[in-house]
Amino acid sequence: MGDTELSYYLPSRADGVNDMGLYLGFRAPRHLFAPRRVLATWALLLLRHPPIAAHVIPPLSNGSPFDTDYSSARFSYTAPTSPADAIRKASALLKLQKDVSRDEILDRYLNGRRLLGNNRLSYLTLTENSPATEKDDAEFSLFISAAHFSSDGTASHRLANEVFTTIAGTKMGSVCTATELEELVRREWQARWGSGSTAVVLPPPVEERLPPVRGAFRKAAGRVDFLNSSRKHIGGHVLPRNDGANRKITVQTITFDESTSRTILRKCKSQGVSVSNTLFALCALAWTRTQLERGVELRTDLPIMMYTALNLRPYLLPSDSSYWISALGFFNIILPSFLPSTSFSGYKPPWKALRSTFWHRARFAKAQSARAARHPMLATRVREMARQRSETAKALAVEDDAKEFGLPMPPPTPSSSPTIAEKFTPPPAALLGLSHHGDLDGIYIHKDYPSIQLHSLTGGTRIRPGGLLLFAHTFASKLTLTLEYDVNGFKDGMVEAWWKDLLGGLEEFLVGKPAARL
Repeated sequence: MGDTELSYYLPSRADGVNDMGLYLGFRAPRHLFAPRRVLATWALLLLRHPPIAAHVIPPLSNGSPFDTDYSSARFSYTAPTSPADAIRKASALLKLQKDVSRDEILDRYLNGRRLLGNNRLSYLTLTENSPATEKDDAEFSLFISAAHFSSDGTASHRLANEVFTTIAGTKMGSVCTATELEELVRREWQARWGSGSTAVVLPPPVEERLPPVRGAFRKAAGRVDFLNSSRKHIGGHVLPRNDGANRKITVQTITFDESTSRTILRKCKSQGVSVSNTLFALCALAWTRTQLERGVELRTDLPIMMYTALNLRPYLLPSDSSYWISALGFFNIILPSFLPSTSFSGYKPPWKALRSTFWHRARFAKAQSARAARHPMLATRVREMARQRSETAKALAVEDDAKEFGLPMPPPTPSSSPTIAEKFTPPPAALLGLSHHGDLDGIYIHKDYPSIQLHSLTGGTRIRPGGLLLFAHTFASKLTLTLEYDVNGFKDGMVEAWWKDLLGGLEEFLVGKPAARL
């Protein structure tokens, strides 16, 4: 495993932290999703993308976490011995069920016993719900479960689109029959494994696919740049949390109709920003509003920091390997915590000043995003951050395993005095994680499977206790916001109050309803 994969894998071992789930609701003819067809489709995709069917060989341990080389964890793949074996293995990673709601599917996955593990890195669940009005049509849902250390959200979306294209695509003039799908499985297996091939089929870690940095001087300069940029990541605002409470994840989804979605997009374009940029500004302003409403003293001396993911695929060197990889970097957006002309708690600035401030901060978020995405030392920054996160994960893994074995932790080893370039800086505090997946209609090619009507999409992650994430995307021409958080991890009413203020600000600034003014 590379550093990015290790940073996700090690924390996931106990309870599946960061395991991802993707839910898609759709309407389709029932015969298209007959069990035989679904199984053959899934078997075909597992052959095309071996990482989906891989497993993990965990780090070897001699009975003590202090002697364990956590970096030795690795992926492994065992090819099916025949087309029939490919079908059998696919069946073990597939579940067909009836009449289970979206909320129940998400709750079981996010709050129930972990579904994935070292020997199961992905799982596909197809649910048929009450039939629609037309003959043979029914409502379905597709749920893709995936370990974050082997993939990311973009990979899950591409896989879902490939499921629909394979099972209902009409590029060849007509939809494949079940027999034809099984023949595709046979051909795929024959092409890959029929000759006894032992070719390496698992993709290299994402760090190895980034442009290389050559020369000792450039590597040293990159590390100094990373350390210097890290010191600028200052955040002093977090939602107050409850320590020690049992985790209970909830997912709140708001979907705007097509007309409102177009209005929001036009408003953003008129100001030269994206929906993603405005969400950062909304999150920050809503938090300031929530604090002032509750009479909490607002710390205007420290800014608000939010972290977000960066899709690394556009930066990777060309490769013939599968898209099923974890290709994410991270960067922070930092915005002021004060309102214009605010000098004491409870003061409401003039509406024009507040509106101007909102758009200014959205443009500030845009500038920070552009700098992070276009930085000349992006590859070095990604590698350094992955290494840092991996080292942290390994240190925490030692503590977790020591606790499990009932072993005391040894006292920390005294370190030498830090150099000027490595002097200690306090860890930054983030308000939340925010990820905007953009227009997913660019991934889901609806016209390729006209008999399927995709209408809803929701994601979910088994977050840590006290976790708070906000996702946004456009799907089927509709903008959706998804808030995911640990209900028991925060002081009563804090997340709900902040969420209400965020939605109110969205209505005010992006939809144009003054009654909802922030």
